[in-house]
Amino acid sequence: MASKAGGIAVLVVFGLAALGSTDGCDVGDGGDGEFLDSEAPTCDGVVVVETASGNAQVPGDTSALGSDDSANCVMREGSGTDDAILVLQNALVRCNGQSVGLDGDYGAQTTQAVMNVQQQHGVTADGAYGPATLEVMGWPSTGSGGCVSGVSAGSTVIDVSS
Repeated sequence: MASKAGGIAVLVVFGLAALGSTDGCDVGDGGDGEFLDSEAPTCDGVVVVETASGNAQVPGDTSALGSDDSANCVMREGSGTDDAILVLQNALVRCNGQSVGLDGDYGAQTTQAVMNVQQQHGVTADGAYGPATLEVMGWPSTGSGGCVSGVSAGSTVIDVSS
């Protein structure tokens, strides 16, 4: 009986260790005021959202595992899909006055451009894109050619772009 109880104790210890491990997870505040592993998935696509000032393409969560497509997602250097990063980079250039290459790579240049926008709007400036940065940025309109504001992680998704 002692070996069975010892085996259970070992399983409990390993289980607790696994819960405390951050290996392979984005645990903690990404600087965008969001806990990256539990609050929002990594941006894996592009969604079209509806705002009071018009419709805009923004990075989104379009994973097949999610129940709904959403603008609630996060990216930082080395993460995000090419499409999601290109939409972010385009918005940084066209609507936020940043100089960044449109290459689909969330590298040092994109990180710095995001940090610049965050600083301009009083958001924690760490270069990580997330819901707080989404809300303060301007986004190219899908209709008029101008820029729209007022996008939030809870904005209504009206289409998923490919």
